[in-house]
Amino acid sequence: MLTSTDIPPGGEGQIEVTFDSNHKTGQQKKAITVESNDPRKPSALLHISAVVEIVFGFEQYNLDFGKLRKGQPVAITTTLIVKDPLIGKTVTFASSSPYVAAALVETSAGSNSEDGKLTVEVTGSPEMPAGKIKATLTARSGDRSVPEATIQVQGTVIGNLEVSPDIVQFHVDTTKGGSKPQAQVVRVTGTSEEVALQLLRVEDVNQKLQIQVDTLLAGKQYEISMRPQPSVLKDRQNVVGTVNITTDDKEQPLMSVTYFVSFGR
Repeated sequence: MLTSTDIPPGGEGQIEVTFDSNHKTGQQKKAITVESNDPRKPSALLHISAVVEIVFGFEQYNLDFGKLRKGQPVAITTTLIVKDPLIGKTVTFASSSPYVAAALVETSAGSNSEDGKLTVEVTGSPEMPAGKIKATLTARSGDRSVPEATIQVQGTVIGNLEVSPDIVQFHVDTTKGGSKPQAQVVRVTGTSEEVALQLLRVEDVNQKLQIQVDTLLAGKQYEISMRPQPSVLKDRQNVVGTVNITTDDKEQPLMSVTYFVSFGR
């Protein structure tokens, strides 16, 4: 933020720069362009550097359980960095989901810390319902002056049906005249021998895709073909959207596929 926009000849001004260190570690370098009415040098480049050290925080920002069958428990570990060993003894965890929890892993020596790193076990309960897992784990220390640390937990619990893949991407190479991207295919498969799967509706919430649904095996497997609308290719703007799949399954009546349309080299 420039504290004063008018600087008299021979005078000085101050530029206040705020750097957001959230989700950043190690050496950081940024550049700021300052523009003025100076006829000789109308713009100047300011180089800013800093080293971001984690005092209390998770070593990673996302944790993926992957795909699980319903009723299957899961446990994976991650690392919590705690520079102050006294703080490490007061760490507690909270979860936004009743099915996801975290706890420190105690070693045989009774100490978890190695060079300021604590091993954390993140567990998913076998009672997790079918569908996507989305949870935020928060680590807190007994010292209130230390900011909280969070990590996002994701995954998918497969019930009576499975959608694969649940993320698709279309890329248009603008160096080749904007050639049309290939169609992306998503399969919806019933996983239970006792339950017949029916698709009730498949729709693009953003109305950016052409969609075709084919039955591969009635009650068991369906194929959804997707490709960008001609208007999307003409606009040449990156698009993020969602395709909703409505089924007759009581546990998973609505499933979704996220799609991306990108343009570039």
